[in-house]
Amino acid sequence: MTPTIEEIHESLVNGQRKQMVAQIDEYGLYDFWMDYRNYLSDIHELPKSFEHFSDATISYFRIKNR
Repeated sequence: MTPTIEEIHESLVNGQRKQMVAQIDEYGLYDFWMDYRNYLSDIHELPKSFEHFSDATISYFRIKNR
């Protein structure tokens, strides 16, 4: 079962970044980022959305490139 954006976001917020990376890959890397941006803009104001989006992006590529 493909993880939802909400599940992936929960992994990030709970500090489970390796799990988040696996979930993003399963979700579909190229579809995830736009969907995540839209999800964040619906639930948070811009500064918090940017914080989460940046954290997810940096964490994803840092873990994938180890």
